[in-house]
Amino acid sequence: MARPSNMKKHLNIFLAGVVVVAPFGVTAWVIYWVATKLDLLVGGLVLKAMNVSSKPEWLFPGAGALFALALIYVIGLLTRLYAFRLLMSTLERLFLHVPVIKSIFESIRDITRLFGGEGKNIGQVVRCHLPGSQTTMLGILTNRTPRATQGQNKVAVYLPMSYQLGGFTVYLDPKCLEPVEGMTVQEALKTVATAEAGAKDAAEDAQALSQEANGQG
Repeated sequence: MARPSNMKKHLNIFLAGVVVVAPFGVTAWVIYWVATKLDLLVGGLVLKAMNVSSKPEWLFPGAGALFALALIYVIGLLTRLYAFRLLMSTLERLFLHVPVIKSIFESIRDITRLFGGEGKNIGQVVRCHLPGSQTTMLGILTNRTPRATQGQNKVAVYLPMSYQLGGFTVYLDPKCLEPVEGMTVQEALKTVATAEAGAKDAAEDAQALSQEANGQG
């Protein structure tokens, strides 16, 4: 029967393998799941557009996902054209005049801009020194003149939560905020989401576990 110390050593070696394999495995599974869903959705739309019942030979597995990515890229190129931006602006105004659709559209638009290339224009990463306490939180300054606090000299700050989606919008005095230079909104969201646990890469974590196991041998 293995001694408890040896059991812990083998457990640490196993965990070292998990630390290395898990990020790659989960990432591969997410990519496969998204690609499969895109392939089914876009592939079905292509078949309907061609008005055919049987799947063409050229529509190989993954072709739908590749077509969707290519289409998104082409749309990205079109955003450089003034006429296309004018058309999108007109469509956006139409969406914003429909009560229920307006809320859905604005939420998705702001989230994609936050995580996309426009994130630096939407918010600024700040340290929030909460009044009456010694607690400091990482947040994103989203609005310097929020409508909810007109005339109160308050700014809107989004405080994301760790290991889950969501967060809180708080209104603070600008004196309570300290800009974080050199950190993007995406980096701040990642930092909070992982509670700083992702500061080291998987190989370093695995090496630390292996060294701990060897030290117990």
